[in-house]
Amino acid sequence: MNAPPAILDLTVTPSDGRRIHLWLPIFLLWPLALALGVVALVLTILADFVLIVIGQRYHHYTILLARSFAALCEARGMVIRVNDKETSVDMTVQ
Repeated sequence: MNAPPAILDLTVTPSDGRRIHLWLPIFLLWPLALALGVVALVLTILADFVLIVIGQRYHHYTILLARSFAALCEARGMVIRVNDKETSVDMTVQ
């Protein structure tokens, strides 16, 4: 599995030529995301257990959470380029 994204590199170039380059450190948000992820994991495990005990059909919230995290990790290396007549936007997730 890949590591989660750490840096968002954003470049905006308007038609007048002034280039705006932003480097956004996503890794600074990972401690908060880790804390929320642990709480979410505990709640999904509890919800799955309760749903199994009462006999409900769908009880796969823990798997949903794990696969959502895997999809987030797969976003690393993504490049988005948008070119318009007035503005050009390049975004890279590293």
